[in-house]
Amino acid sequence: MKYTQMKLYRFLYQVIIFTCAFVFLSCSSKNKAEINSDIVRIPVSADGKDNKTRMPEIAFEKKSHDFGKLIQGEKVSFTFKFKNTGNASLVLSSVLPSCSCTVAQFTKTPIMPGEEGTVTVNLNTETKKGIVNSSVTVQANTYPSETKLELSAMVSLP
Repeated sequence: MKYTQMKLYRFLYQVIIFTCAFVFLSCSSKNKAEINSDIVRIPVSADGKDNKTRMPEIAFEKKSHDFGKLIQGEKVSFTFKFKNTGNASLVLSSVLPSCSCTVAQFTKTPIMPGEEGTVTVNLNTETKKGIVNSSVTVQANTYPSETKLELSAMVSLP
């Protein structure tokens, strides 16, 4: 047997082994949809809300607050109160302000069904004048996952 034929046979042997290994490892008894079906829970479908799925629900007492007339440079705050009206624990993952003039603190521990929590928003009017509209977006493990809270004020120069 010539040296080049031996190299060719060795190459073909390696290709066959690699192909068999690839096919063997890529086969599985469950497809990906079956594997993830226990993880994904969709609480709303085309037929309406699924009452069997345990989901938290966030209910704010109010979703907007008007600070009224403020003098430029004032720092004010307001606390939005909410309740978990769902049937699973509620977790707020983040509260995102719409501008740098707004800072928010929120309840970071899980809120059990029937319990209450807060989102405190601080507004700094140091660089603002005129009508100020700001918001914070609350992200949680609810459906929908985001709730927007609105703030407004009329800021006048000192």
